[in-house]
Amino acid sequence: MSKTIPQTNINYEMYLSGGRLVGTVDITQPNWAAITAEIKGAGIAGVIDQPIYGLFQAASGTVNFRTVTEDYSKLLVAGRMHIEFWNAVQGIDPSNGAYDVSQHKIVWGASLKTNTVGNLNVGEAQGRSLEFEITYFKEFFKGKELYEIDKFNNIFKVNGEDLLSKFKKAVGLM
Repeated sequence: MSKTIPQTNINYEMYLSGGRLVGTVDITQPNWAAITAEIKGAGIAGVIDQPIYGLFQAASGTVNFRTVTEDYSKLLVAGRMHIEFWNAVQGIDPSNGAYDVSQHKIVWGASLKTNTVGNLNVGEAQGRSLEFEITYFKEFFKGKELYEIDKFNNIFKVNGEDLLSKFKKAVGLM
């Protein structure tokens, strides 16, 4: 049995709190960078910028719109919003050349940071963008949970395994 080789994104849709958000968008996903501590002293040959496991720096995600839409203003409210991106990924079976389509789903818990209204130029896109602080992130591929980060609830899971369980036990959260 051969394994499908992922090739490219076909297309995706953006959903806000379960409803389809109308508009042609492209997104920039957050970068998850660990919080670090400088470690130096006796027994260490130099300085180490040591990642603090399961703690992450601020992470931003951006949604770019070509033009204003009726649903655009729904993203301007205060508080955390539930945003989902449902992506179709094209793959190919190398044994027979058959195409395959797999679902890739990303969930954001996001609060609006910046609303860039863009420009008005004849025959051009407006270049609108919304930048969000991402405090919750969950990613699935082919229905399998890849990882989950929830800053407010001390969750960092990879392949369903709670990698912060020892921390939570140590501080009395479990």
